[in-house]
Amino acid sequence: MSYTFIRYYAIKDSIRFINSNMTYMQNLSNQVLFKYAMFWDIDQYYKIRSPFKKNPYQINTKITHHFECFLKEALHTAYMHASIEEQLFCYYLLISYVVEEHMTDYVQAFVEKRKRKAYIDHMLETYFFNKNEKIKLHKTNVADYFFDSFELNLSDINLLEKAIKRQFGFFCTKNYYLECYRSARFYFDHLARSTTGMKKPIYFIYDLFFNLRKSKKRARTYLYPKRLDTTVLNLTKKEFALHDQTVAYTMDELYQVILKESRRACDALNSYFTNNEAIKPLEKFFQKNKKEPSQEIPQ
Repeated sequence: MSYTFIRYYAIKDSIRFINSNMTYMQNLSNQVLFKYAMFWDIDQYYKIRSPFKKNPYQINTKITHHFECFLKEALHTAYMHASIEEQLFCYYLLISYVVEEHMTDYVQAFVEKRKRKAYIDHMLETYFFNKNEKIKLHKTNVADYFFDSFELNLSDINLLEKAIKRQFGFFCTKNYYLECYRSARFYFDHLARSTTGMKKPIYFIYDLFFNLRKSKKRARTYLYPKRLDTTVLNLTKKEFALHDQTVAYTMDELYQVILKESRRACDALNSYFTNNEAIKPLEKFFQKNKKEPSQEIPQ
């Protein structure tokens, strides 16, 4: 729904920054990484087929608003469980946070009346997918392409339940995330792809007569575009605010900044897991990240 593919490629490109003793012999397939890339906003898919059903939990919204505290709880749980899989999940969460922090400022700079956030999100997702996979996103059945990505496993649930209970005071259930991921599969399988363009008028009619709830995403924004609007890549180097500084990154340059910040994030977690829960490097990461981004574009 927003930045899933960008998070996926950032996680994939950041694996090399994680302590190799942790990644050795672990399942780091594209399907597994895409599953974790979806997690940041997976609750947006809850009951996606229903025009009326509201999400009663909104767990990921709570996680987003209290991310630093939640991550510390998850880190402690993963460390105490001595589970490499749970520990890797923590890395993926922090890398996703880095992507979200940078992409939110970037997209906001280009939002206008004719270019809503959903439009820009889909253009950027299309750009990253087409560029990396060398195929067209609007022609691709993503549910088949990442066929084994749509369910959390027991280690994931073990990490989430303890961390969520300790931070928010209640258990999330396996059934909740099962429903969210099933809805995500339906979204990628049936809603987001159109090789003929025939879905556009159908979605327009659905929005006009049935999809009336203001908080619900418009159906016509589900479709990935055939043609890329390159203005959202900022090739003209328009200045925009990023973490209270003025920068003029293109999208590709910003992605390199994201990878640089992801390396700092991974270094902090490497220290945490190899030095008996050393928390200071992580706290320094959050303090610096709140102040300002690096102006240097990594080569």
